[in-house]
Amino acid sequence: MWGDNPWDNDSASDWFADLMQRTHLPDQVRETLLLCEQEDDGGENTALLRAAVYCVLQFCRVYIWPIEHLDSDLDLAIKATHKILSDESYCYSEKITAQIQAELKELELRRKT
Repeated sequence: MWGDNPWDNDSASDWFADLMQRTHLPDQVRETLLLCEQEDDGGENTALLRAAVYCVLQFCRVYIWPIEHLDSDLDLAIKATHKILSDESYCYSEKITAQIQAELKELELRRKT
């Protein structure tokens, strides 16, 4: 072990790499995050974007996510989160807006490090 996180050891790191490769989760998440670059006046993609951002928050870390896409997928998740925050019908309460803003801060902090 080289740290306290569940992915901070050789066995877990290998397990996560295998999981990501077998499930193609990073590819599916990236494909969904790219919806933030499309026009979506009805907000139909907002819930999908939020689900994809959740996956990024949970899994887009060194030793879990494919390193060659880590930074670009974090950038996409940040962009998607801004799009989510701009959807007033999705962000219908102060509570949900505050939660999404906290998620955005986490993504931005992770991107800086």
